Amino acid sequence: MAKRELGKHFIREWRKFRGLSLRRLAERMETEPGELLTSHANIQRIEKYEQPYTQEILEAIAEALEVTPIDLLAVDPTKNGEVVDLLRLINDKNRDQAVRVLKALTG
Repeated sequence: MAKRELGKHFIREWRKFRGLSLRRLAERMETEPGELLTSHANIQRIEKYEQPYTQEILEAIAEALEVTPIDLLAVDPTKNGEVVDLLRLINDKNRDQAVRVLKALTG
């Protein structure tokens, strides 16, 4: 039987970027107080591509790490995580100013 290829993600990178252990991340993913959605062992297997994630798990991890599910799949925080965090802080009122500053910095 051929091994199923699991899609690339940056779950482990985001967890480490946020300074969380596997256990702490699992604790943040409660469905109800005291009832975990998944175990730290399952998260570890997902991070190692040994187990696929579900949409529910992906969304819960994203919420626990304060990112979007798309960030978990497409953004490597070791390269641009701080930029992603800063962009979220920009509100509509100062978005135009931020864009002008970024354009000036990029020439």
